[in-house]
Amino acid sequence: MSREVLSPPVQKMSLNRRYRVNVVHDDFGGDKWNSQNKGATPGNKTYEEPDLYGDDDDEDDAAVKCIEESANGDFTLSIHVSKSFYGGLIGMKGSTKRRIEEETRTEIYVPRQNEKSNEVTIRAKQRSQVCAALRQIRHLVASLRKKMKPTHFLALPLNYGEVKERFVDLKKCILEAELPGIDEELFISECCIHLTLGVYVLLDDSERQEALEVLKSSRRLLDGLKTPFEVRVKGLEILNDDPSSTRVLYARIESPDLQKFADTCLAHFQTTGLSATDNIERESIKLHMTVMNNRYRNEAKKSGNSFDAREILKGFGDFDFGIAQSKAVHLCVLKSRGEDGFYKITGSLEF
Repeated sequence: MSREVLSPPVQKMSLNRRYRVNVVHDDFGGDKWNSQNKGATPGNKTYEEPDLYGDDDDEDDAAVKCIEESANGDFTLSIHVSKSFYGGLIGMKGSTKRRIEEETRTEIYVPRQNEKSNEVTIRAKQRSQVCAALRQIRHLVASLRKKMKPTHFLALPLNYGEVKERFVDLKKCILEAELPGIDEELFISECCIHLTLGVYVLLDDSERQEALEVLKSSRRLLDGLKTPFEVRVKGLEILNDDPSSTRVLYARIESPDLQKFADTCLAHFQTTGLSATDNIERESIKLHMTVMNNRYRNEAKKSGNSFDAREILKGFGDFDFGIAQSKAVHLCVLKSRGEDGFYKITGSLEF
C-alpha cells in the first residue's frame, strides 16, 4: 500500500484539540481540498454565537495554558488555524474579525495567505478576554468545518484473501447475467474494498498530524477486544427502501468486537472537532462493505441517479464473501489511489 513519507515534526498549538501536536509534510490531495473549501463562511441559519465568558475557561485546556503575559501586562496567545478558515474568520471587509475583537476587547492578527505562518495571534489586557476570543474563534471554525467537503476517511481494508476472491466471483456472475442498466462501472474496484469507520475534514499538515495522533491514541480502545478482528461478510442489502431504484448496494458485516471499536473510535474522534458533518452527531457506525454505487459511474454514462437491484438481490441476496482477519485501520485520502490500487494512506493503526 502507498504511504506518505513524513518530514521531521515541528510543534504547534492546535485550535481543535487541547494538547500539543506535531506538523508533518503535506499529504496527498491537500492542496486540491483546500482550494475546494477555500472561503467558506458561516451561514445565518447555522451560525450561533458562543457564550463569551462561559465556564469553559478550563485549566486543562492546553491552549489556555499557553497564554503568555508580557512585561507590560498584556496577554497573548498564538494558535494554529488552517488557512482555509481565514476567509470566514476575517469576513467581508474584515467584519467578522472586527466583531470578535470588539465583543472580546482583543486584537487579533490573521496571517496573510502568502505568509508561511498558520498561527492566529490574540492579544488583550486581560487573560479572560483572550479566552473569550479563543472560544469565538473555535466556535466559528467548527461552524465553517461543517460546511466543508470531507478530505480523509478511516478505512479497514478487505481487499485480500477470500473476501476479495469472492467479490470478483460475484461481480463476474452479475455482469454475465446482463441485467438491464447494470455495467462494470457500478462496482467498486476489488483493490479498494473496505469498511469505513469515520470521515474527516483535514485541511493542512497540522490537522492531518493531529488526526494521526488521535488514531494512535485509539490503541487503548482495543483493550478487552480480540484482535485481529474477525470480520464475516455475508448477504447483500441496499441503503434505501426501493430496490428498483437504488444508489448503493452493500454487503452486511458481522463482527461484534469491530463494531465496539468502531463506535468508541467514532466518539473519540468526535472530541477533536475534525469530523465531517455526517460523523458529528452520529452515535454508531453502520459497518458495511460497498459493492456497487451509482457514484462510480462516469458522469457521461449515468442514466438517472440510481440502478435496479431487484434481480441482484433475488439471485445473490445471501451471497457469502467469507471471513477476513483484519489487522489494521488506515487514515486514507478520499478520491485517491496508491500504486497498489488502494487509497493513499496518511497513517495507520495496526492491531
